[in-house]
Amino acid sequence: MIALRKKDFPEDVKLRCLLWSDRHCCLCGKQCGTGIEIAHIDARGPNTIDNAIPLCFNCHEKIGHYNKEHPKGNKYRPKELISRRDQIYDRYTSYLVPRIDFQVIQRAPFPDVGFLFTHVGGSFPAQFKIKCDVILGDKKLLTLGNHYGGQWTWNLNPGHQFYGHTTIPVTRSLEERLEIDSTLTIIDRYGREHEWLPIGHVYDVGSNSWFAEPCPFICRVK
Repeated sequence: MIALRKKDFPEDVKLRCLLWSDRHCCLCGKQCGTGIEIAHIDARGPNTIDNAIPLCFNCHEKIGHYNKEHPKGNKYRPKELISRRDQIYDRYTSYLVPRIDFQVIQRAPFPDVGFLFTHVGGSFPAQFKIKCDVILGDKKLLTLGNHYGGQWTWNLNPGHQFYGHTTIPVTRSLEERLEIDSTLTIIDRYGREHEWLPIGHVYDVGSNSWFAEPCPFICRVK
């Protein structure tokens, strides 16, 4: 049995990096075939997927050599490496992401609130997580638990629709604006997560219905 070196990545991390990049270097963008290495973004960091970046031999050498005592040009810093890596990952995994329509709807009497998920495009089944924050007035009231807290993984097959619901802890006589801000994270078939922009829905007491909010509260306060 051959022992792994201290700085070796686990095999499942290497596999995901190679699949997500389609064996392209995340700096120069060239297709490497077998001439590719999984490098550490932070040389002192852990052997995790977040600290890994696929590179060709030349680019791997470039990120490891920089003389701070006699600087010329600009070194590759961790944030730039992460951004460039994610650009390559997005390029070669975006076709794996199915389209899902998500709506907050009112079917049962309030404060029971419904969530409608529809697989509207793509041939791949969808796995996703949904995180819903309840906003009352100008403050975040809570993050919904169980299925809607961002921890559970949902399954949705092509062309299918799913309706879920939960009770939110507010009274019928609302005097403040009630908003539900939701973040949907799609998990592609290679295990990469794609987080969508937050979606906002505002409750209208008079019509007992929800309306889309183009600028969700969780974006306004950042």
